[in-house]
Amino acid sequence: MAEIRIVPIRKIKIGSRVLCDIYSKNGSVMLRRGNIMTEAIMEKLESVGVNRVLVEAGTVELEDDEPRKTPLNNDGLPTDNIAQYRDDFLLKKEFEQGKDALLDKDIDGAQDVAKGIAGKIQTSGSIKKELDELKYGTEGVVTHSLNTAVLAGAIGIENGFAPKDIEQLVIGGMLHDIGKLYIDPEILNKKGRLTEKEYEIMKTHAEEGYKKLCDNKGVTQKVRFMAFQHHENNDGTGYPKRLKGEQILWEARILHVVDVYEAMTAKRCYKDHLLPGDVMEFVMGKYSTMFDIKAMDMFLRTIPAYRKGDLVRLSDGTRCQVLESNPINSLRPLVVDLKTMKVIDLYTDRDYLSRTVTELILKEEEVVKTQ
Repeated sequence: MAEIRIVPIRKIKIGSRVLCDIYSKNGSVMLRRGNIMTEAIMEKLESVGVNRVLVEAGTVELEDDEPRKTPLNNDGLPTDNIAQYRDDFLLKKEFEQGKDALLDKDIDGAQDVAKGIAGKIQTSGSIKKELDELKYGTEGVVTHSLNTAVLAGAIGIENGFAPKDIEQLVIGGMLHDIGKLYIDPEILNKKGRLTEKEYEIMKTHAEEGYKKLCDNKGVTQKVRFMAFQHHENNDGTGYPKRLKGEQILWEARILHVVDVYEAMTAKRCYKDHLLPGDVMEFVMGKYSTMFDIKAMDMFLRTIPAYRKGDLVRLSDGTRCQVLESNPINSLRPLVVDLKTMKVIDLYTDRDYLSRTVTELILKEEEVVKTQ
C-alpha cells in the first residue's frame, strides 16, 4: 500500500497528479481523482478555501523534495529524445541535424534543416503519419522546437497555404524559442515554479530570440517577428509588447496555438504529460482571448486530439483503440472496442453520444485521466 500524504496546495508542483476528488464547500467536484494540478486549478481551489489535498507519496513532486535528476548535455540543457525515432521516421535525419544546429546556436544551419523539413512534409503525402509519430515525451527545448516546426507546417499544408508560406511557418517554428538557449540553465531547467523575478527573465527569450535573428541577414523579418510575438495573446494580455488582434503577425498567431499545444502535451523537467483532449479543451476555452479565432479553427482542423493507434478508455469503462481522428470534432474519434471488436463512431453512433474518452493509456498500467 502506497503512503498517503496530506500536503498544502502550494507545496505541490505544477503537473502533479492528485489522488482524490476535491470538492467545493457546496459539494460540487472541482478536481477529479487522477487529474493534473495546474496553476489555474490551484488558484481556483484556493479561492474557495481548499488549502490542503491528499496525494500518494512518490507520485507527485513537492517544492521541498529533492528534484529528480534530468540528464544534461555539456551546455547544461536537458537531453532530447531524437535517438528514439526509428530509422524509417521520415524526418529522423532532419531532426538529428536540427538538434545539433540548435544546440550549437547555428541559425543558418537550423534554417536549412527547417527548409528540408518543409520540403519533405509537403511532398511525402503522409503528414498525418508523421504527426502520429511525433514524440512529445521530451525533456528539452530542442525537440519542442522541432515538433512545433512540423505542427506549424502541417497547419499550412492542411489549410492550403502556398509552399513558401509553409516553409516560413516551419522555419518560424524551428527558431521561435532560440532565445531560450541564452537563458541561464538554472532558470530554464528549474524543477519547481519560477519566482516572479525568474519568470521575468524567462519572458525575455522572445525579445532575445528576435535580436539574435536580426543579427542574421539570412532570416526574414516574418520569421523574426514569429519569434518576437509568439507569446502575444489575442486580447492584449501577452508579452513582450501586449499586442492584440491584428497587431500580431498572422503567422505568429498560428505559432502561438501550436507552441502552447506542444508544450502542454509534452513532459518537461517540471511537469508531467497532459491528456491531448484536455489540452484541446483548454485551447477551445481560450477562444478569442488567448488565441486568434481563425488560427485556432485551422489548428483544430489539423491536429487530432487522439492519434491513430492510441489506447483509450471510455466513460463506461470500455477499452478501445483509435482507428481514425474525426476531422469535425477530434474529441470524438472512430474507435474499436478491444473486447468485442465493434467499430464505434463516437461522433455519430447514437448509443455512444453520451460516452466520452476519459483515459489515454500511454502504456500498460500507465494512464492519464481527463477531467
